[in-house]
Amino acid sequence: MLREKEFSVFLEALNSLDKKLKGMGKHIVIHAIGGFVMLYYGIKEHGFTIDIDTMTKAYDDSIINAIAEVSKEFDLEKDWLNNDCANLEGFMDELFPKIKWEKSSYEFENIELFIADPIGMIRVKAKAVHDGGLVPRKTDKKDLMLMLKKININSIYELDGDLELDFIKKEYSRTYKFLTDMKEWSKA
Repeated sequence: MLREKEFSVFLEALNSLDKKLKGMGKHIVIHAIGGFVMLYYGIKEHGFTIDIDTMTKAYDDSIINAIAEVSKEFDLEKDWLNNDCANLEGFMDELFPKIKWEKSSYEFENIELFIADPIGMIRVKAKAVHDGGLVPRKTDKKDLMLMLKKININSIYELDGDLELDFIKKEYSRTYKFLTDMKEWSKA
């Protein structure tokens, strides 16, 4: 059974992991995307997530073990800090360099936490919708709509008038079609 948790639990887990890393003399960098980032931005329609998705390459075994220890401590999924996205086709080569990575407002000693900026999260969700979902999930379309609303894009006309979001039309035609076919954005 998936164990969804609130944002605050993940912050506590990161603090615990930070202490473990300090004791091990290790340091990691996290480039977060997904539900954790949506909660970070105050988008709480879901209110919970099961993990912190990260576009960070593989951790060594000692760090993976520390992550697993923290999972037991906070009743999280074993891979609550998961880098599956880093292995998805097109994510690292295509998306990573196009995302603006903002330093998190939360400080750690042995963890550098970077958050995808809102446009970067829209890019991630647009790709997920275009590709049919990371794991075919209903939430990707809803998440895309919520992120667009976060930056005050509330209609296809506003989207079409925003040059910064032109990549949706140019790179993700199936996502653009979904947005064009949407009758009432306010109900999405």
